[in-house]
Amino acid sequence: MSNDFAGKVVIITGSSSGIGQAAAVLFAKSEAFVTIHGRSEDGLTKTADLIAECGISKDRIHSVKGSVTDDSVLKALIDETIEKFGKLDILINNVGIANKEGTKDHRSMENLDYILHVNVKR
Repeated sequence: MSNDFAGKVVIITGSSSGIGQAAAVLFAKSEAFVTIHGRSEDGLTKTADLIAECGISKDRIHSVKGSVTDDSVLKALIDETIEKFGKLDILINNVGIANKEGTKDHRSMENLDYILHVNVKR
């Protein structure tokens, strides 16, 4: 990535691992301010540590923990990012699920409805 993101403010949902984590590191390396998000405290810590290992100040990183199925987490993502960094330029909805936790029948309409709700509507 080029430095076209210098000074931009980015939220990346699902950035406590995988593609979201890699994107958070790349945006931070490109001089963006980054809000990372996930359900795993350990994963969020690892993402923040990976960013810091690149020589990026921790004051350029904000972290929000929780599920995107929780409206208060979605509100916190926006509100806390703007409060900390003063604006929001880019939102990457990276989070996604394949099954509802505790579902025994992964082919059920209930499971499909839940997946669509999280992956498409949220």
